[in-house]
Order: sequence, then structure tokens, then C-alpha cells
Amino acid sequence: LSSVNLFVAQGQMQCLARPLLYSVTSWLRRYEHICCQVPQTYAEHWGFQAENDIRFFSRLEEMKEAAEAGDDAALATAAGASELNGTHVKLLDDGSVEFTFYDSQCGLPLFVAPRGRSYEDWKAESLSHGWPSFRNAEVLDGVHVKEDGEVVSKCQQPTHLGHVFLDAEGDRYCIDLICIAGEPSIVNRTAGGNESIMIQTGKALPRGGEASSFVLSIATLLAAAAIHF
Repeated sequence: LSSVNLFVAQGQMQCLARPLLYSVTSWLRRYEHICCQVPQTYAEHWGFQAENDIRFFSRLEEMKEAAEAGDDAALATAAGASELNGTHVKLLDDGSVEFTFYDSQCGLPLFVAPRGRSYEDWKAESLSHGWPSFRNAEVLDGVHVKEDGEVVSKCQQPTHLGHVFLDAEGDRYCIDLICIAGEPSIVNRTAGGNESIMIQTGKALPRGGEASSFVLSIATLLAAAAIHF
């Protein structure tokens, strides 16, 4: 069952798929616990999205150019992948573009941006605040906001995504990039359904909700193996 990436390191349960997009995989040792623990008060450092190896918005612009050229290989390379699954870039009739961002654990679609504003406005707001920032029109059904403002996904075991803040323009979702750098899963069930397993390329089985659930049942492991193989 080497394809099931569920393990414990430094006392933390690791829950995210591997590899992730936008070159965030190399940062998992430092920040993976942020996504894997709910509730969560910590975040990536300010400006993480602009680190030299990540170049989030530069990558998005390269992805748009590759999509316009119909070059799938270049699109994947720009995203930091050998190949891409699902839809990440949508070219609109008016010449604008939308990017879809997926849960790094279970592959649920979470955000589509920019919507209701220009790419330049979305980029400027995100860079100004230090983290990818989304507005209500850009939030998909896979996102849940808790009473305290914590933003989580609707994976079987919720992924911490960030926090929502109210400003003069309304709700602003301040999101950790490492938690939304996934790809869509083949089996994609939300909370309340059956176990959601990311099985595209032997990626990740979701973590248990509590520290005591470090040990998976044999039945769960066998089910994962049966689906994967």
C-alpha cells in the first residue's frame, strides 16, 4: 500500500496529496500541518505565494498563455506538474480567464477566480494582503465557513483553508496556497458521504479527524488498495 500517502512525521499527521501544484510540494515539511489540523490558527508566512520557487501569479499567467496556444505540456509545466488532470484554466469568450483551485487533500473544487472582477484586481488584492484572496462570487460549494470565520473544505475530513474577513467590499477569503494546490480526484465525495480517496496517481487517503486515528483499520486500507489497483 505504498501508494497511500498517510503517515506521521514529527508528531504531525500528514494528509495532503503528492505532488502538489505551483511547486509547493517542497514546502510540505514546513506547512502541511496547517492544512491537516482543524481548527487551525496558523498560516503560511506573508508573501508565501511570491517565493522564488512558487511565483504563483507568474505561473498563472504562463498557464494562460499555454492554454491560449493549446499546449497541454507547457500548461502542465507552468503549473509545476508533469501532466494535469481536470480543468485548471478556462478561457472565456471576452478574452478573460478563470482559474480553478482544488483541495490539496481530496481534490474538491474550491475556488474559481477571478469572477466579478478583473485578473489584475484579483492579483493586486492578493499580493497586497500576502495570501490568495477570494470574494463570495469566487467561492464554490466545496467550501464551508465555520462560525468563528475559519474556512474549511467539505472533504470527508475537512481541510483547513484559511479565514474569512469582512472589509469595505464584503467577505474576503484569505487562503493558504498550499491547501488549494491539488488536482481533481476521481472519487470526489463530500462530508457525509463515503470515504473520499484521491486515486489519480496514487495520491492521498484523507487523514482521520483526531490524533487517535493514526491507525487506519485494515478494512479501510484494503478498500483503498482495491480502488487504486
